[in-house]
Amino acid sequence: MNKKNIQAVYTSMLSLICIGLILFTGACKRDPEAPLLTQPIYDGPNANTTIAELKEKYANITDPKVIDEDLVIKAVVTGNDISGNIYKQLYVQDETAAINLGVDQNSMYTTFRAGQEVYISLKGLSMVKYGSELQIGFSGTNANRIAWEIFKEHAKVSGWPNAANLTPLEVDLSKLDASMVNKLVIIKNVRFNNGGINAFAGGTATVSEVVKDVNGKTLDVRNSNFSSFAKDILPKGNGTLVGILGRYNGGWQLFLRDKTDVIDFDGTDAGTTPTDPETGGTIFSETFGNGTYPSGNRPKIADFTDFDMKAPVTYTEESSSADIRTATGISASVWLPANKDITLKIAGIQTASKTDLTLSYQLVPNIYNVGEATNLNAMKVKVNGTTYMIPSTPVAINSTDDRNKYYTVSIPNITPAATSIVEFIMTGADNAFGFRLDNIKIVSATGGNGSDNTIIVTK
Repeated sequence: MNKKNIQAVYTSMLSLICIGLILFTGACKRDPEAPLLTQPIYDGPNANTTIAELKEKYANITDPKVIDEDLVIKAVVTGNDISGNIYKQLYVQDETAAINLGVDQNSMYTTFRAGQEVYISLKGLSMVKYGSELQIGFSGTNANRIAWEIFKEHAKVSGWPNAANLTPLEVDLSKLDASMVNKLVIIKNVRFNNGGINAFAGGTATVSEVVKDVNGKTLDVRNSNFSSFAKDILPKGNGTLVGILGRYNGGWQLFLRDKTDVIDFDGTDAGTTPTDPETGGTIFSETFGNGTYPSGNRPKIADFTDFDMKAPVTYTEESSSADIRTATGISASVWLPANKDITLKIAGIQTASKTDLTLSYQLVPNIYNVGEATNLNAMKVKVNGTTYMIPSTPVAINSTDDRNKYYTVSIPNITPAATSIVEFIMTGADNAFGFRLDNIKIVSATGGNGSDNTIIVTK
């Protein structure tokens, strides 16, 4: 073999060896280093308003209002959909206030992480009201949510997420106020009424589980059946909760962001420590779930399984006329159709040893067209055999702003009993349009004034 042929064979052998090394060891050719992640840098317009200023500016809207000014807010993400307990909502706050945004997208947490600083350009988005509270959305879309592609154009991240931005505000349940709506909060020394018994959300809908503090003040904790911790059992004993403090039609509620927001519950039984007062606080609370039922599914009272209050409390409606449903701008409620005689009976409410009991509930009259009118006293209420006549309260539609209004009826000093029965009675002759019944509560006012028996109706 001549020198030229030997050189050719040698070159071929080296090539084969190199190919083999590439396949098995990656040798012979050095891989480039993986590119470094680049910290996001925001280069848009500076913030020129605060969340508090934004909420003040649009405080009086009733219908969605398109923002037509070049407004920009700078805020920090405090709550997202990482566990599934918050659905298509993003919560942000700055040093002045907090607000949520409705966004038509899942898994937003992969981009908008807790502690992430964001700039939100508001022009073209809308301010909307849901449950009487302001949020940022997009008028005319599904649930006024912002489409994902549009949202990404308006919301820009700046820098890396920073846990130092997530210090929660410590709150006292007896001192909640409007400045706290949608803020990240911490609530210490509370216990779940159904701790060790119920799951966070064991059924097929979002439910409320009640926590109580050392003074007997209560708060609804809203838990989605789609959350990653839905089937976990509520912790027993006293502990601490962190979450987003919301308000819906005047009722306060807490949204856990994930299971790590449930901290250091000690496992003690209720009543074994002085932190479980014998009287005081919310004894009964029913919101009828969140109404996220399959299209067309409007369960009758006998078929509904997601009541907030479980056994020994029972719910009956013998005419089978009432059902659970939602409507635009209205949360899940009991629908009481027009021209029907209906009695919703709730029995087994544990009121033994409780004092100064007040029953409250909310009604939404089903009047829609200008000129239509009805009266809230179409509903009668009976508690433990005593009938309470609601004062004449005419309501009418004078403009579109009068639609879907909640009216709260409060009946103080209801007749006490060891186990209470409450009946909501609707006579068809007095109910020409239909009503929706929601947010029923019985509260024991520790040390309250038992002399005032005035039934109060508020809007």
